[in-house]
Amino acid sequence: MHALTTPTITIEYEVTTAAEPTVVFLPAWMITNRRMWSAQVAALAGQFTTISYDGRGTGGSSRPLDPAAYDPAELIADLIAVLDDAGVRRAVLVGNSLGGLVAFLAAALRPDRVAGLVLIGASVDLRGAEPSALQRAMATFDDEDGAAESGWRHYNRHAWRRDYPGFVDWFVATALGCEATPETLAEGRAAGLDNTPELLAATLRGRASGDSARLRALATRITAPALVIHGDHDEIVPPAWGRELAAVLGARHAELPGAGHCPHVTRPAEVAALVRELGEALR
Repeated sequence: MHALTTPTITIEYEVTTAAEPTVVFLPAWMITNRRMWSAQVAALAGQFTTISYDGRGTGGSSRPLDPAAYDPAELIADLIAVLDDAGVRRAVLVGNSLGGLVAFLAAALRPDRVAGLVLIGASVDLRGAEPSALQRAMATFDDEDGAAESGWRHYNRHAWRRDYPGFVDWFVATALGCEATPETLAEGRAAGLDNTPELLAATLRGRASGDSARLRALATRITAPALVIHGDHDEIVPPAWGRELAAVLGARHAELPGAGHCPHVTRPAEVAALVRELGEALR
């Protein structure tokens, strides 16, 4: 276990050492932690150097409550700091959901540090068409309508204060989808309950980052080989976003029938094999 400390933050991370390239598993939204990547690390550690870390706000890392601390620029800076501390010049970035957005932005803004990209259910909307259910929920996050929590009504500041465990159970089940098992649901619930509604509310700036026109412009800067993985039953990030992202990046697109938002959790071997294939191609 390693820990890097800057003047403002401490980040806890793990490294397994093997051959190049280095594969970095980025944090997703702060409702989870680096353990979401345990199966991928176990599958790939013998072939590649791997790094996984707790994003700020999770696990053993610092947990600031200032919303400005979760600006995407800060999350990118954390990634670069981890790479520097581990002595890694360039890496393959693997990101899910918010982590996919951070990986995408890092590849556009710091291409010198990115050897490849694997974007899994990435929160990158290049279409700018009909808002997703998540985008609509974020737009009304502070509203109080007095209605009982159900479906996306769980995704609301007041609902979190009333029944945070109920939100965690709903969100984990929605993210994992029909392929969830009792074990993966229990692991997701434990990770979610390790956090607080106050901290998660502070993180939403990062979840809402960037409009589609800006993101499309940034996509033109990305030159690293990319793989886009998306479950066709993803209820958090529309599968159409993944198709558009792959088309704009000229990336391979692996749409997984029946999978939800987190196929690396529900289909660990299949996702590890896809990551392995990209890593081997970069040798």
